[in-house]
Amino acid sequence: TYTVVIDPILSGLFVHEAFGHLSEADMAYENPDLLEVMTLGRQFGSPQLQIFDGAAPEGHRGSYFYDDEGTPATTTQLIRDGVLAGRLHSRETAGKLGETPTGNARCLNYHYSPIVRMTNTWIGRGTTPVDRLFDDIPEGVYARNWLGGMTNGEMFTFSAGEAWMIRNGRLAEPVRDVTLSGNVFTTLADIEAIGNDFYWDESGGCGKGGQNGLPVGCGGPSLRIRNAIVGGVA
Repeated sequence: TYTVVIDPILSGLFVHEAFGHLSEADMAYENPDLLEVMTLGRQFGSPQLQIFDGAAPEGHRGSYFYDDEGTPATTTQLIRDGVLAGRLHSRETAGKLGETPTGNARCLNYHYSPIVRMTNTWIGRGTTPVDRLFDDIPEGVYARNWLGGMTNGEMFTFSAGEAWMIRNGRLAEPVRDVTLSGNVFTTLADIEAIGNDFYWDESGGCGKGGQNGLPVGCGGPSLRIRNAIVGGVA
């Protein structure tokens, strides 16, 4: 394992793929084990960790005024100060769990029924200057951009587009075929520092339940994560 620093594009992919899908309430009520793990009020990360999803912020790929059930768009804080604070709902899932609809019922087009989907999902900007994220790392990995990724429940694997070794707090030689994998809840707890940068990735299309290519946005700052499982070739 290594301490890794990932850029905002990778952190946006991580929050969408690894955490966002678990926040979709239909995933939880269909899976009692997941519902138990995703208990509101549970501590998942450090107090500096904030995660959001919402169609209300204007001008992004996942933005709209009303969802496909007519519920007004909102911004839902999923993690507040490191604690699970919310989840994403349709009218149906909100009724089943006794919570409030969040405006996340979406369908690809009129051929499909609306299901719970993400909109724009992001990790809140932190306070650490990006160049300080590398401080005190004797040997680590800096990963940027993404080639692909897959998730299976709580587990994820992502391929980085570019990567370098970090040696004594500085970037060193490039490495290729770098993959980052792990358990999403362990990884959230292992976020050591959150950068003061931020980037929206508007290139994403999301697939679920046979409805592929739904427009979504995701974003985040650079992150420093300890004990990450890294594969790759020097």
